[in-house]
Amino acid sequence: MKVLVITTSYPDYEGSNRGVFIRRLCLELSRQGLDVAVLTPRIFKQSPYLEEDNGIRVYRFWFPSSETPLNQRGAIPLLPMLVYMLSGFMKALHLCIREKPDIIHGNWIVPTGLIASLAGYLTRVPVINTARGMDMRISEKGPVKALFDLAIRLSGKVTVVSEAMRTRAVLKDAQIISSGVDTSFFEITPDYQCHTVLYSRSLEPVYDPETLLQSIPLVIEKMPDARFIIAGTGTLEPHLHQLAQALGIAAQVEFVGLVTNDRIASLMRHASVYVATAIADGTSIALLEAMAAGLTPVVTDIEANRSLISHGKDGFLFGPGEPQDLAYNLIRALSQQIPPAVLLGKRDTIKDKIYWSNIAKKFIALYNQSLK
Repeated sequence: MKVLVITTSYPDYEGSNRGVFIRRLCLELSRQGLDVAVLTPRIFKQSPYLEEDNGIRVYRFWFPSSETPLNQRGAIPLLPMLVYMLSGFMKALHLCIREKPDIIHGNWIVPTGLIASLAGYLTRVPVINTARGMDMRISEKGPVKALFDLAIRLSGKVTVVSEAMRTRAVLKDAQIISSGVDTSFFEITPDYQCHTVLYSRSLEPVYDPETLLQSIPLVIEKMPDARFIIAGTGTLEPHLHQLAQALGIAAQVEFVGLVTNDRIASLMRHASVYVATAIADGTSIALLEAMAAGLTPVVTDIEANRSLISHGKDGFLFGPGEPQDLAYNLIRALSQQIPPAVLLGKRDTIKDKIYWSNIAKKFIALYNQSLK
């Protein structure tokens, strides 16, 4: 079976983490016998228009990116977005002729899922689209919502990464297929005696890392040896460095920048708590990785996280944008109010559900249903 994966994000170059989980899915699909090609936008000049990635053919289409992903440019820039859609659509049609895929799998509904739907509609290739967290944030109203709904109507099948996403009327019949986690995370034994907190999301406003920094003075007042590792980059990075200095916590906070997935696993081995401050999210792969590693999760009380964490039982939830509430729950987590045995037991219960090999099998079953 030949699959054309059309995706907003895919690693741009060696060491890039953008869409690393889409790459992991593609590699697993390939390992299980599928012939996989990928179409994704070319963001950076150093990214080739065509490359082979462990047997996966990766095609990139041009648009005026200004070396910045669209979702990091504030308000959606109209002209680059229009060029993005047109360029991606034309390249998708070209690949349908060249690659002759049996299935098109779009990831993120707007804009690449819409490209997948339109290309599949014109070429009569079955389309499966996967809605992810960013889709829910950008498609609540206006023209983007109309494009989102159009892409869903033109899809043969739709999947979402969490139950919470099915509250959107147009997604109520979507099948839930979570993102996956590498097996290496399940092999981690965290250092529960240490007072190290790990943050591993992008440094962008939607992930609200500023609330984490504002909570740190309150934490170290009670636990002076607490240490915080911030792994990630983004538009807020310069501001966060300045804020750490202004709050007098620079000695307790280590900004390690962009790190590869295997180094995230290494950082988790030397931490006991995982924190996420996102004000909106889908099913967070970083949270799944932390749960697989056995860390104590301290995450925002939003619908996507409530489906994974039971407050006070296997993790802690705090009010979005509330540093005092976050600090209180970080202190509880660092004090081991949740026993390690509970955390390790939780990861055993989710193991089979989020192994990449099992996630790929679910998609292959869906592909076969579409072909029938």
